[in-house]
Amino acid sequence: MLLNDDKGEIVQIPWQESPYMVYVRVSTDKDEQVSSPENQIDICRYWLERNNYEWEEKSVVFDDGISGTVLLDRTAMQLVLEKARRREIKMVVFKSIHRLARDMRDALEIKETLIAHGVRLVTIEEGYDSLYEGKNDMKFEMFSMFAAQYPKTLSVSVTGALAAKVRRGEHLGQIPYGYKSVNKKLQIDEEVAPTIRKIFHWYNHHGLGFKSVMYKLNEELEKGNVVPPQRTEKWQLTTVQSIIKNASYTGTFIHNRYTTVKIDGRKKQIQNPREKWMIYENHHPAIIPIQEWELANSKIHKNHRKKITPWNEFRNILKCSECGSSMVIMQSYRIRKKDNVRVEWKYLKCSAYRRGGKDLCVNHAPIMYGDFRELMLKKIKEKANDIELNFQNTIQQQKKKEIASLETKLMLIEKKNRGLVDLYLEDKLISKQEFQLKRKEYENEIATIKDKLFIFKQENNTQMPIKNIKEAFEQFERNEEDLHHIFKQLLDEIIIYPDGKLDITYTFAK
Repeated sequence: MLLNDDKGEIVQIPWQESPYMVYVRVSTDKDEQVSSPENQIDICRYWLERNNYEWEEKSVVFDDGISGTVLLDRTAMQLVLEKARRREIKMVVFKSIHRLARDMRDALEIKETLIAHGVRLVTIEEGYDSLYEGKNDMKFEMFSMFAAQYPKTLSVSVTGALAAKVRRGEHLGQIPYGYKSVNKKLQIDEEVAPTIRKIFHWYNHHGLGFKSVMYKLNEELEKGNVVPPQRTEKWQLTTVQSIIKNASYTGTFIHNRYTTVKIDGRKKQIQNPREKWMIYENHHPAIIPIQEWELANSKIHKNHRKKITPWNEFRNILKCSECGSSMVIMQSYRIRKKDNVRVEWKYLKCSAYRRGGKDLCVNHAPIMYGDFRELMLKKIKEKANDIELNFQNTIQQQKKKEIASLETKLMLIEKKNRGLVDLYLEDKLISKQEFQLKRKEYENEIATIKDKLFIFKQENNTQMPIKNIKEAFEQFERNEEDLHHIFKQLLDEIIIYPDGKLDITYTFAK
């Protein structure tokens, strides 16, 4: 788009008249070698100036170290889309569709959002410009498909190259505790290996469980008979468990055990089916015989100690007052002598204390899980009866107050901003530099408040929580079922103190 002055000469389009954004993304160090931020900005700037747009440095937004396949994690891209929805920009420029997204669904969603709000989309390398392409999506979809295929093709190539390294005896990934890397190959760390062997020996031949092994290790650590763990001063339960389950100590390396999938716009690591694992035996020196590892991980051996962990309906809600860790359910049992019946009981315990004992936290007074559950059911019902549960009116009124407060604050700041001109031009009470600094400060405050108002005024912001809370109370009477999702809707947090005192925060009565 070009502008002509009265003499027929081409003039620049001021950024204020046609505001645009330049989006820049670099996901890895290797990526930066060929597509550095400077390179992307230079290409976009050249295109803008060649098309007669005034260059504006503040138009550049940047996502650093963020994969193009994860849209929700890209803060700068979310800002671009929000600006488009508010119609604050008229154009977005990308070096290429690879910078825009490497997931075809995300690329199409970004395009539709921009164009639906009247924002022109330009990708320079592909020569795509929505202003001229119109409704012809074939070109954009084709390049998006190529961009989406690139990381998949790259992943296959990388996997093959990594497998070749493993076949040569090289180690990939984190060095297992008890080993050291020499010329990219694992060698036994002779200072640590005896401790690893003791762990398996105590577990397999002394009848000790994971926790007993942990206590034994910390006792021996104080005497100087074993070495400390890799990252903490004291041995913890989870460290012992991970060592016993790790097949690396038999000289075996397992490649392609895990893969990354995209769920709800985010990446998540999952375990592949065993058929896809690539297992390399005798890959490196073994610290323990394979028979020892198989004994420790055999079903018979594990079932001998196995306890079924109870389903905690208060997971992610119940916290320890001392360290902030989650409270978990522990269980014990005894065999009643008179009738040989197994009697079980479940109680709450700080997860940090469970992992490392007194070295990590304190031991809370025992609270039976069943009693705690009944107490919470009773407290929630009492709380609900004490307040007027008119969710719609309560939340809507609160939202209206917050919106009114923000609008009042916005009006005052805009008034102050307008008054700056009088202070500078007429009253001469402030210098030009003071005027410019204060105006920038006010404009930033105005933009922040407008952003908050935009969020508050979204219609769906309160509908879902209200609906969920109502449904939670409707289902609350069925207290024999798993009520985790109900507790999650009604309880924000429960803090439990060592003496059993509780601090409860409800979602519906703040």
